[in-house]
Amino acid sequence: MRTTFFAAALIVLAAPAYAQTTAFLTTQSADEWRANNFIGKPVVNASGERIGDVNDLLFDKSGKLSTVIIGVGGFLGLGAKNVGMRYETLTFSEKDGQRVIMVPLTKEALMAAPDYVYTEKTTLDKMREKAGELAEKAGEKAGELTEEAKKKIDEYRNQPKPTQ
Repeated sequence: MRTTFFAAALIVLAAPAYAQTTAFLTTQSADEWRANNFIGKPVVNASGERIGDVNDLLFDKSGKLSTVIIGVGGFLGLGAKNVGMRYETLTFSEKDGQRVIMVPLTKEALMAAPDYVYTEKTTLDKMREKAGELAEKAGEKAGELTEEAKKKIDEYRNQPKPTQ
């Protein structure tokens, strides 16, 4: 009983200290931008020509935004080439109330750049891989069942017809 009371007293006394040392934030500051407002946004060159889209943002271990992955080429997000660029390379402005993300390169320069290779898989990447594996297995099974069905149909057709 005495131990339980002592533990409860420690928790009550420690709670204010914990709340004071934890950095709870309640509002986005004016100098912060949400990642969701970057990913999928068009990237333009100095001439205003759309040259790609932001596909991903990478952070270093200190939490600082370090790399922007730009998808170049492709159609409707399919077949795009990923190009990694240092965050500092990009500039930002506003036009007609919209944020404009600009890189100082042409589309041709980005297309000639080396492909960016991820070394870490996201949960979505893992799910896509698993879905691909399952789809492949399902396709193989469908092929097997199709062959079995064809054999059964042939057997049925080749059965002697009953005479009446």
